[in-house]
Amino acid sequence: MNFNIPEKMLAWPLFGAGMEKFGLADKPCEVPVPKNKEDEILVRIDAVGLCFSDVKLIKAGEKHPRVISGDLSKNPVIPGHEAVMTVVKVGSKYASKFRPGQRFIIQADIYYKGRGLAYGYAIDGGFAQYSIIDERVIEGDECCYLLPLADSIPSAIAAMIEPWTCVIASYMIEKRHAPLKGGKMLIAGAPDDSIIYVPGKLLEENPPSKISVMGLPDSCLSKIQKAFPGIKLERLDAPLQPIADGFDDIFICNLKDRALAEKLSASATKDAFISFLGNYDSEKWGFDVGAIHYKGWFYQGSPTENLSDSYGRNARSSVLKNGTCWLVGGAGAMGQMHTQLAVESTSHPARILVSDMDEARIQNLKDSLREKIEANQIDFKTLNPKNFPSVQAFLDEVAKFADDGFDDIVMLVPSVPVLNSSVPFLKENGLMNIFAGIPSGSEGLLEVGAIAARGARFIGASGSKTSDLQYTLSLVESGKLDPSASLAAVGGMKQLKEGLKAVESAKFPGKTVIFPNILDMPLTKVADLPILDSKFSTTLSEKGAYSMKTENLIMKGQE
Repeated sequence: MNFNIPEKMLAWPLFGAGMEKFGLADKPCEVPVPKNKEDEILVRIDAVGLCFSDVKLIKAGEKHPRVISGDLSKNPVIPGHEAVMTVVKVGSKYASKFRPGQRFIIQADIYYKGRGLAYGYAIDGGFAQYSIIDERVIEGDECCYLLPLADSIPSAIAAMIEPWTCVIASYMIEKRHAPLKGGKMLIAGAPDDSIIYVPGKLLEENPPSKISVMGLPDSCLSKIQKAFPGIKLERLDAPLQPIADGFDDIFICNLKDRALAEKLSASATKDAFISFLGNYDSEKWGFDVGAIHYKGWFYQGSPTENLSDSYGRNARSSVLKNGTCWLVGGAGAMGQMHTQLAVESTSHPARILVSDMDEARIQNLKDSLREKIEANQIDFKTLNPKNFPSVQAFLDEVAKFADDGFDDIVMLVPSVPVLNSSVPFLKENGLMNIFAGIPSGSEGLLEVGAIAARGARFIGASGSKTSDLQYTLSLVESGKLDPSASLAAVGGMKQLKEGLKAVESAKFPGKTVIFPNILDMPLTKVADLPILDSKFSTTLSEKGAYSMKTENLIMKGQE
């Protein structure tokens, strides 16, 4: 298969922080189509989804943690990580692996030789008509980050597989059920001889390589030393100085010094466990809730004196079957995916509350899910905080829906005040999934007593693994998952920036997808495509959803 590859293409490079640095004069740039080397392949970008993460990247510029360019004005990057592509030219090294005409989606979280090189952040992404794929993608640390795509799946639908994967993966988070063997451990507490904390079986079976202690009485220290005779205990004095490498497991034992406890918890490594042992009152302490999402921090606890007792307690990540669930912001572009997943799951909650600030999005959600809600006999309710005279009046109505609290709260609004007002609604062994990307360093208020005594848990994840993407792709290919209801708008390359502004303002009740090789198509709601051409009315499903016939007509109109 031969492709007519042009000499020039349009692309949207990012030249610095801010929308004004995205493209030139609010327009895409005309640049040469990159020439692939013998160890590279050239792909055509058929569709690319627009994500709020793209907006965050553009606003942050070089300060974004995934950007590797030290000066975007000199070394710009092309964003766009939700890309669907077709191979158009193959270098000799990969002639036996790829052929022109193959379609792929890409796992954007690329790691090569231990280094994070995300597609659309460090490697030029899909906001261009063509893109180079090299050995960093093809021979990455996990595997090849390109996943073959069946011809039966429309490109606009395929562009939503990556965001759908992030949603699904957030309910498949695997937390360890024991301390990290060979890790670094901190045990801190009050010098109270009346309470003797013991390591317990899990710690003894998974010994760390290093143990630091603070404030514990000699009676406790002797118990710990006896359990780990080969490890010298490192004594730390408060106030704790910044620790460069941090701790994998932190135990805060009946320590009532809030400021110190907050500082200790912040010395955690990625995917660290912070355990609170003992009896704590209902006072709320400040913790980095953004790190729960971006760093995988996990707060757990137990009212006992056994350090092992916290592990494995309420360690689930999926929504509780037949439970009561609140999706905060559950009608937004990503929120409706979470809501659809909750409604359609074979382990769906019995009662679901969705709150959102947009009536049009709420109505769209109810219309698209009504049949499934009725079929699964779910007690389903929506609330718009704008319809109440005060925040408290809204929260009072939330309480009426679940007077004993929620088993699950899914946080889909990146707002610490909203999170703070939602946390008290967790019931015993309740779980909050902080899906929204609250920035690391953002302090939220969590009740330590609820964590230690009632098993309240908070989880979050950023991105997904290649195996997660493959799983979601298999669901779509088999017909077990239909992402079409999530697609709200489509447009051409020249409208990409307007599309991002629409994402930022939540203009459309769902996802927006751009066709980079269709230049002048206006940004259009899927439901309004028949206004562009009456022929579209016969291509949409009974519910008005996008189909392969819709895409074929779009492509035909641009020939």
